[in-house]
Amino acid sequence: MFDSCFHITDNSKIKLAEYSQYLKRYKITKAFIYYDNQKSLSDLKIFIDNCNNFKNLIPVAYITSKKNPLREINHITKCNYEFIKIHPRWLGVRMSNSKFYIKLFKLLSKTKLTILWCSFDSWEKEANESNQINLLSKLFNISKKNKKIIMHGGGPYLLKYYEKFRFIKNTYLDLSYTIEYYLDTSLKKDIIFLFQKFDEKILVGSDFPSFSLNKFKKSVNTILKQSKINNKKKNNKLIKNINNILNDN
Repeated sequence: MFDSCFHITDNSKIKLAEYSQYLKRYKITKAFIYYDNQKSLSDLKIFIDNCNNFKNLIPVAYITSKKNPLREINHITKCNYEFIKIHPRWLGVRMSNSKFYIKLFKLLSKTKLTILWCSFDSWEKEANESNQINLLSKLFNISKKNKKIIMHGGGPYLLKYYEKFRFIKNTYLDLSYTIEYYLDTSLKKDIIFLFQKFDEKILVGSDFPSFSLNKFKKSVNTILKQSKINNKKKNNKLIKNINNILNDN
């Protein structure tokens, strides 16, 4: 099984060894891992070097620079990262600033990086005034050759994202956090629908530490059971889809 969203705040070898064992304890063979305290270019190098000691940890770099993203992207590729996450709220660049994101995706389109985009619309002080899904359409058309993963699948707007991107090559829908947080709401039917109809483009994850691996596995198993899908479709979501992404990089 694969976990697409595993956050940490300590990137030391000792803590990474603990996280690696924690994943193995729950029979999670691989996980995207994010260092949430990334603040400098040196942090990126330390993080990937330490992660390389553990076969089940796949490090993901953040974009943190508003003024000079090219310098950061160049360093990320130099460090041999394959995955980069864009988290608009953490980055502090509102989606209404489409010029920034268009420039950013033009830079990313010149790399082989797989792009992970946080799709949550929850902004603390002022509501997101932009139509995120339309912005993503523009950005994804710019970066056609890059693989793109829509983290959290648009939250409560899962089916809108499914309909918009289901035919678009190299685009995946991740259900981390959403699959646990909305399990007891009407969104559960939408998640089951995606498991049944979109099996080759779905990834699942815990969003640890928001949810424990125990909670994550229980939620996924509940959806798998109620979706009544065959073993091939189960295998796609649990490991094959991410292996396809990794093997193509």
